[in-house]
Amino acid sequence: MRIQKVIINKYKAFTGKQEIPINGKNVFIYGENGSGKSSFYYALKDFFQSSIENIQMSDLRNIFLDDNSNDCSIEVEFDGNVRFVLNETTKTTNTTAITDANRLKSFITYKHLLDVHNVKIGKEVNIFALVVDGVLKHYKSEFVTGGIELSKLWKDVENESNKKYGKGQEFYFRHQKKASVERKAIPFNNALNKLFLKSEDNQEYLGPIVNSILSKLVPDLKIEFNRRTITVNQWGQISKPAITLQIESNHRLIRNNPQFILNEAKLSAIAISIFLGAIIKQSPFSPEIKPLFLDDILIGLDNENRLKILDLILEKNVAEENKVFKDFQIFITTYDRYWYEIAKLKLKDWKFIEFYKGENGPEIIFPEKSNLEKAKSYLKCYDFPACANALRKECENILKEKLPATYIISNSVKGLIKPPKLETLIDNLKLYYEDLGIQAPEKLIESLQLYKSILFNPMSHSDIESPIYKNDLENAFKVIEDLKNIDLPTKEILVEKGSHFKLELPAINYEADVQIAENIYKVDNNGEKSISPIKIMFRDWTRSNIRYAKDTGDTPEAYSQNERLERIKSQPYSIEEAVNSLNRTYRDRNVAEISTDDLLKNLKKDGTSLFDIIQT
Repeated sequence: MRIQKVIINKYKAFTGKQEIPINGKNVFIYGENGSGKSSFYYALKDFFQSSIENIQMSDLRNIFLDDNSNDCSIEVEFDGNVRFVLNETTKTTNTTAITDANRLKSFITYKHLLDVHNVKIGKEVNIFALVVDGVLKHYKSEFVTGGIELSKLWKDVENESNKKYGKGQEFYFRHQKKASVERKAIPFNNALNKLFLKSEDNQEYLGPIVNSILSKLVPDLKIEFNRRTITVNQWGQISKPAITLQIESNHRLIRNNPQFILNEAKLSAIAISIFLGAIIKQSPFSPEIKPLFLDDILIGLDNENRLKILDLILEKNVAEENKVFKDFQIFITTYDRYWYEIAKLKLKDWKFIEFYKGENGPEIIFPEKSNLEKAKSYLKCYDFPACANALRKECENILKEKLPATYIISNSVKGLIKPPKLETLIDNLKLYYEDLGIQAPEKLIESLQLYKSILFNPMSHSDIESPIYKNDLENAFKVIEDLKNIDLPTKEILVEKGSHFKLELPAINYEADVQIAENIYKVDNNGEKSISPIKIMFRDWTRSNIRYAKDTGDTPEAYSQNERLERIKSQPYSIEEAVNSLNRTYRDRNVAEISTDDLLKNLKKDGTSLFDIIQT
């Protein structure tokens, strides 16, 4: 089962209901400090934790709300529309699948790595708390822990050791308490030995799987675990157990203070390897749901080491059946924008989500949002360049949706097909109206050209906090809305480009083969009907049986070849231009001139005039 959707309402940073689509994918999240990114992390963590603990949702309600409601909630939807709820009055999370997933303890923040980092000089690196109270807290198996959680075994020993003995107590004599504590210590010590004592026949030892991960991050490092089990003194008091690290670098044992000898990247790699190794060790016990949430744990690593973590998770060179992370649904967060952009190039088929600090809680950008919705979110969180960029994309998409295909044909540059530029699309909007012989919406087009120049390039303003810049963006939203609401004229083809008509004008003894240069359309502009401009080309003509005759002269004289080519190159003609050209002959012959309707009535195809085609 994989998470499809997370719905958070009034929890921590969230001031209202926010639905975040996940779609069963692995997720990479960018979020600046205070954006609600960590609230999302804790929402999922509390959701799983609630399967075994009582989470007081009323205490986690956004502290700035004063609506006296009790609707703070977290809902998670899995495959098959299976939804579980955690709110102030109800929880449905205490199911086997969610309980098992919680046992993985697979929600990790950078703070969890500090047990390896923040150790004083002269002190050993003791990861007992990190392991027993942390990543292996809920670990249990019949063979290792006798079916009881590791942390419970430890708490049982602690609690038994803290009991008093004497009159009126559970134990009258100290040797009775000592014996009871020793009985409690045996299963815990056995579990520590099986998990952290290296021996040839110990298949449960955690070292191999941790070193397998560590070798992919820092090949020259290797660790082994040392454990100190519990001893019980004569008063039934226990010694402090420990899980320490023996670290080798380039086959040399680091005997003292490895936390000061190794750099931060290597210390982080060791801590991450221990966490991931322990999670993988437990993963068979959660067969249905396997979340893995890494919250800013890469903060102390440079990009080279961060990429190693990604390569480790992607397991590119590992056979599918051997991939240990293939069944995990992985969430990674960062506040480093540059790293986020690198991850977008590296991680294919992941979902990328952005968190910003908005005026009323987190502003979340995810792929399902339209460009206009993204632009509004960016404006609210004062990311003006991103807002301008989203508006540009919205403008391009609207123009592509509205304009006919012939007006959005991609540009070809040296054989490479590139999408048309916004400038081209705006010009083509104006051209579309002109081609149909209709007045274009000049004010809208001028506004689009203005904001394209000064705003839609997101780096146009160096002062991104400028109020002028914000005003421009707010005005641009109105222009985009006007563009969205405009109804472009529709057209219906009447005569196709390339159609041939015969022209006969007996008054001047003239015949011609006329070709239609552009499609002729019936145009509907919001109820106003019209015909698109008609353009024609004279392919062949005769006057008084002289082919290619000149316009004037009692005895027709043919144009020379060069003259004829020049006339052909000057085409196509509008109907008005063609009438003016023909009327030169009518005037020369002292015959009454013709009108555009006369010309249209004499242009015929299959016995039907172009005039009649247009009229009907």
